[in-house]
Amino acid sequence: MTDTSGSPPIAAVIFDCDGTLVDSEGLNARGVAELFAIDHGLDLDADVLEAEFRGGKFETMIETLAARHGVALANDFTDRYRAHMYDLFERELQPMPGVREAIEAIDLPMCVASSGPERKLGVALAATRLANYFGDLVFSAYTIEIWKPEPDLFLTAAAAMDVTPAACAVIEDSDAGVEAGRRAGMRVFGYDPHGAIGPHPDADLTRFSDFAELPALIAAG
Repeated sequence: MTDTSGSPPIAAVIFDCDGTLVDSEGLNARGVAELFAIDHGLDLDADVLEAEFRGGKFETMIETLAARHGVALANDFTDRYRAHMYDLFERELQPMPGVREAIEAIDLPMCVASSGPERKLGVALAATRLANYFGDLVFSAYTIEIWKPEPDLFLTAAAAMDVTPAACAVIEDSDAGVEAGRRAGMRVFGYDPHGAIGPHPDADLTRFSDFAELPALIAAG
């Protein structure tokens, strides 16, 4: 972890959504595997997909898989996937354990900044009853058309909250998100209960495995 002794106090918190606020990464991967099975008879391992593409851009994932397996994606693949996922989210999606209590214990401005599309974020936050904590402060990479690990999404969120990047804390679960936070000049708190986040020696990164730890970590800066 980088020395933060010269950093300003944390004044705002930016949450990633998938795998951070909501337990969706497994469902996302399952949805992709199910549609590739239906369309192409492929038996893809959802756990492997989750590990390989966690935190990345959806279009990059499906294009990589199509090229790898020598198949052509149907023109309506993404639309059918999204509809399938909205149904799964409404039936099965849960908030991450302890995240609601952590949010309520952190008395700072906060927002969501995610690589997911706008409607997916809305469905996920509504299905898990987390939407009211963030109001209109929900930012999608699809809106600005720049994805993590580029820093632009986090910088957009900081500007909307009128907080300097150096005073922002980013809560992330993926390597792409950690790198985006580093490039934005923000402190990153990596939710890493399974050791999925790799080494980031140049990032101001604090790892934690239980959301009960997060309020004290934020307060300590």
